[in-house]
Amino acid sequence: MEDNVSIAVLGTGYVGLVSAVCLADTGKNVFCIDKDDEKLNMIKKGIAPIFEPGLDVLLKKNRKRIFLTKDLRQAVENSTVIFIAVGTPFDGEHIDLTGIKHAAQEIGQVMRTVKGYRVIAVKSTVVPGTTVNVVKPIVLEHSGKTEHDVGFCMNPEFLREGCAVEDFSKPDRIVLGVTSKRVEEIMREVYSGYPDTDIVITNPSSAEMIKYTANAYLALTISYANEIARICEKVNEVDSEDVFHGVVLDKRISPVIDDKRIFPQLITYLKAGCGFGGSCFPKDVKALAAFEKDINIEGGLLETLLLINAQQVEHVFQTGVRFFNGLLKNITILGTAFKPDTDDIRESPGVKLAQIALDKGYTVSVHDYAALENTRKYFGERVYYYNNPLEAIKDADIIFVATSWNKYLDISDAEFEKKMKDGAIMIDCRSLYKQRVHRSWRKRIGVCYEWRQQGEFIKWK
Repeated sequence: MEDNVSIAVLGTGYVGLVSAVCLADTGKNVFCIDKDDEKLNMIKKGIAPIFEPGLDVLLKKNRKRIFLTKDLRQAVENSTVIFIAVGTPFDGEHIDLTGIKHAAQEIGQVMRTVKGYRVIAVKSTVVPGTTVNVVKPIVLEHSGKTEHDVGFCMNPEFLREGCAVEDFSKPDRIVLGVTSKRVEEIMREVYSGYPDTDIVITNPSSAEMIKYTANAYLALTISYANEIARICEKVNEVDSEDVFHGVVLDKRISPVIDDKRIFPQLITYLKAGCGFGGSCFPKDVKALAAFEKDINIEGGLLETLLLINAQQVEHVFQTGVRFFNGLLKNITILGTAFKPDTDDIRESPGVKLAQIALDKGYTVSVHDYAALENTRKYFGERVYYYNNPLEAIKDADIIFVATSWNKYLDISDAEFEKKMKDGAIMIDCRSLYKQRVHRSWRKRIGVCYEWRQQGEFIKWK
């Protein structure tokens, strides 16, 4: 087994930087390679170029073990394991492997004159077969090496934006898709700082599929919940929350162990809302659906869950319009990040709601605790931006709570009463306020709660 393995990470985006910093925190020396001077300068100062809780702290703590460079050769010469952590966007038909291919070619060219064994570990999300059929032949061709000199690994990430540092530092599992026993031993040393974590050893293609299957399963749960909720909404006296609660008490879902019921975290996805967004679920499900077609499987499940998700935002918007009595002019979106504790607005339901409102000619105001800058880059001057959520809602006819920021819970009933105008309604797309609404006073509409003011403020419990 290799002792004191040094690591290089090609790409200091979300996955690359979090991986590099967290591995450095286990005592490993890590080279971060990127061509962006501005990004490297920020990291050098201990400032993370991405919004991720806890990352700045770890970056400053491990500054002496993190080496920043634009020189790939320097990093490869001084590392045993080279991680590829570049983007793999969906181009509308397939994932775009341009970045992966370019990285493999550059690494191969550098390795032509580098002595010693190296492991190329793919961290990027790629469809099954990519590591073995794309990365491996490119590296071997451009390096002139054989598998005696270089090994390959697929090591997928399972990071959730907003808690990525915790996810990496306390992983549920570590998946290593390896091409040889030697690669396995080296990669085990890379992750020696996580001795209590289950390690799954498999081949690269299976590791690639594990990543896609995990994300598709979670996305499926969300779309399933939204489909059931819409059925419940159409039937009088059917409460989707009661339905889901009755389902999850099944011992096959929530077993009773030592007279204590264990509720799996997965059931937190089993609730109605405004759909999923972000950089992973939409892209990965689309990529897997495309891959399914490429290998001539006529499935349909993946495309259906994407369709349900696309319909859900429009459904939520129309729900608000349907319940509003009066001349609708102004709409406010509370939350444009796709989830709390991130500034990422990619595929964000809040952004989609704002776009629908703009397309229909309404005036739109938005608030978010972290994503306003990115939202401004997206919409420009077409919407109004507020740093204070109470100021954002004061003229609204409909308020959509689209991101479950806990800070929204800090707003008191009295503050809402003071700022919301008579007749305005709030659509709580994330069930954020459900504990504050008395059961006999709330109006259930499948995906959310309605809080209506009609002259007199409805008190929350």
